[in-house]
Amino acid sequence: MPKRGGRIRNWKPNEHFEHDDRIQSNNTRRVSFKPGTNKGKNKFNSWNNASHLLLDGDIDMGATAGQGPNRKGFRGRGRLSSPAPRPASKKKFLPGLLPWYQIIIPYGAKHDKDVVLRALLGFISPEVFIPHYYKINGNAAVFYVDDVKIAEKLFYADRKIAMSDGFKLVVIVRNSVPNINVDAGMKEKMKLAMAKRYNPATKALDLTKFHSDPDLSDIFCALFRPVIMLAAIEIMAENIPDLEALNLNDNKLHGIEHMKILSTKLKNLKILYLGDNRIPYLGSIDPLKPLQLVELYLKGNPLVNRFNDHDIYVSDVRKKFPKLVRLDGVDLPPAIGFDVSEDVTLPPSQQSFLIDPAGQDLVREFLTQYFAIFDSESRQPLLEAYHETATMSMAANYLSNDNRNAPTNRLNAYISNSRNLVRITERESRRRYLRTGRLQVVSFLSDLPKTKHDLMSFAVDLLVFTPAMIVLTMNGVYKETTVAGNPSRSFHRTFVIVPNSAGGFSITNDMLFISNTTREQEDASSSSAGGVAVPGPASAPAPAPAPAHDETQRAILATLSQHTGMNEHWSINCLQETGWDYQRALFIFNQLQSEGKIPPEAFVK
Repeated sequence: MPKRGGRIRNWKPNEHFEHDDRIQSNNTRRVSFKPGTNKGKNKFNSWNNASHLLLDGDIDMGATAGQGPNRKGFRGRGRLSSPAPRPASKKKFLPGLLPWYQIIIPYGAKHDKDVVLRALLGFISPEVFIPHYYKINGNAAVFYVDDVKIAEKLFYADRKIAMSDGFKLVVIVRNSVPNINVDAGMKEKMKLAMAKRYNPATKALDLTKFHSDPDLSDIFCALFRPVIMLAAIEIMAENIPDLEALNLNDNKLHGIEHMKILSTKLKNLKILYLGDNRIPYLGSIDPLKPLQLVELYLKGNPLVNRFNDHDIYVSDVRKKFPKLVRLDGVDLPPAIGFDVSEDVTLPPSQQSFLIDPAGQDLVREFLTQYFAIFDSESRQPLLEAYHETATMSMAANYLSNDNRNAPTNRLNAYISNSRNLVRITERESRRRYLRTGRLQVVSFLSDLPKTKHDLMSFAVDLLVFTPAMIVLTMNGVYKETTVAGNPSRSFHRTFVIVPNSAGGFSITNDMLFISNTTREQEDASSSSAGGVAVPGPASAPAPAPAPAHDETQRAILATLSQHTGMNEHWSINCLQETGWDYQRALFIFNQLQSEGKIPPEAFVK
């Protein structure tokens, strides 16, 4: 090059600088500002355009994709000149989401397959790879690899390998999988390949790296594709339905939601290997929970590395598969549990529970008096029921399936005063919604809507019964009597009761939770009609109830009849209405008896 300021040399038309690789032309170069006249760009991008047409939608692995060659531009003050030299940006490999990569060798068709593969293997040595589904597509050679590390090395081999004809080998890497069509011919080949991998002695099928099976070299049979996995499961169900062990290691599995059909197709499957795959989270294997697995292998999946504590990993896996005795090739210690047989029957559930039967009469009397006053016109007499320093809180919330827009479902009368600790996080606000002292408690209760409690819906539990404290919980249903439509509400209430100086008992803590009723509670409340059906004096005699059928019911009947003084006919009627729950029947009897709703003939024996 001439020195700056020296004599400018006149170059001959056919003479060029030895390092200038531009194609020479005898035509006088002209400058044009018309669009679409950049022929150099079209020339440089001719293969890129063809490859986009060939593989529309594939992912280009180069971080510099889409960058065209430099154009002529302006430099200085309006003078047209060649652009300043720009350092070539280094391409960077970007791993894709798919576990397979397509390798395209432009103009690879003019070389033998062995020549191309030998050149590539020589460049990435000592690494080796298997070229899956090698074929010629036009002038290009195309094949696939199933290893991201190999794909990266081949990516950096682009224009680094000189061939015998003097040209450098162009290598294009795309994250892509072959097109598949699962037809009868493909299923037959899969069936033959699976047959040689099946061990009838152990009823085990080994499908490790199934896509690399030599018998499947001419078809794409990767089990990470759901359509292929479903076809494989269908073949297993038809030919080996009693399969007990299945090995799916190293198949690039990621999402396995479609594998939930294993529990219905292969009901005897007890051992499952899923190692060296790409399963990201432990929750990803939830579709397999119906399987009664005794052995599971997950080692080599990203989900295992998410656990810093191996014991937590083992514990979380066992929660999903309780019968598991072997995990990742290691025998598990026996699970902590109760030493009972699987066919044991639990005792029948009870409507109510009393920690001490001696507290039955006290609980019955307390609840009868309390709710009789609570459902009356004035709740002021409840002042005598609360301790001087009593505290009370109320929380209300809608059920998840409520139609809260319906007028009868709205809990506006409660929500505004709800002390929901999940929503109210400030300490001062929590204190403000807490009623302290019996005057505040009863004043708050008096402002709530008027009610009528359904005694038949009550479930009462006496949790603590000592001379110093009584803890009583109950849940049930009540109706709002002064609201249009008389909507039903579900409630749960806890009383903490202590002795007072007058020799009686006082409530020192009261917690009330209110929500809308469920459909089942509505139906039960409608059928009970507010209590045991007791006909008046002018009504016809009740039909004879069905007799007790076993010794337990006869004993309950005799006890209730003796305790209440009712005859056998009315005692049976009361017990049948309460599902033969003695404590509940006795509670209802005392409530109705205090209200004078039981006719005299119920006591005639």
